[in-house]
Amino acid sequence: MNKSDGYTKFQVGFHIFIVLIALGIIASYALNDFQVSYVIIGSVIAIGSIYQLYKLIKNTKSVNEKSD
Repeated sequence: MNKSDGYTKFQVGFHIFIVLIALGIIASYALNDFQVSYVIIGSVIAIGSIYQLYKLIKNTKSVNEKSD
């Protein structure tokens, strides 16, 4: 395992953590005291992190296919 594999695993874990936190923020403010601004901020954070995960996984798959 080289440095880039460890960094990739860290990025995946980090973005999953951020998505979970953002979904918690969205659920908390949507269910209790609905405040649109917090729901929007949580949604933007979640969407950005999901997009980064998608790019990371897509890039990792293409690198693995090229090396095989």
